[in-house]
Amino acid sequence: MTEPLRTSLLFDVFALSQTVGQLLADAMRDGPLTPPEYAVYSAIFELEAATPSALATRLGMRLTTFMDQLRVMERRGHAGRLPHPNDGRSYRVTLTAAGLDAHRGANRRFEIAHREFVAALPDGEDAAKRALATVRDAAEAARRRDVAPGRPRDARPAAVAGAVSPRRRDGRGD
Repeated sequence: MTEPLRTSLLFDVFALSQTVGQLLADAMRDGPLTPPEYAVYSAIFELEAATPSALATRLGMRLTTFMDQLRVMERRGHAGRLPHPNDGRSYRVTLTAAGLDAHRGANRRFEIAHREFVAALPDGEDAAKRALATVRDAAEAARRRDVAPGRPRDARPAAVAGAVSPRRRDGRGD
């Protein structure tokens, strides 16, 4: 009997992300939004009106990446900016009526995939969410520790910043 490959947890999380991404891409293929777009629209929908920084944090993405997505949404007429009630230099992002319609159309497809996915979880959705929260907290803590003093986060070598090695944990290589 062949021993299954023992990979790092980071590799497993990466592979999970790819599998979930494909599940959603298949389910939402003919919808009004791609899965990444739907995630952004959903964050805005959930928070109703929030600053770009709050939305980027909620989504776990860089602010610059969120701002690129926001510009696309604004060109489509799907997002608008409201003045921030306490900070004249900032604003809050909200979905327009057209953005809400696009989100609603994508949500119908997403919910079908979500129901099938949750039904396949042996211990239920709450247990899976708790486990994922632990993994996300660990990833965020590791990112904070990985930044060398005096060096911006983006200056880390590519091998450190984004690589996920499938190497065996026992040190025997591939």
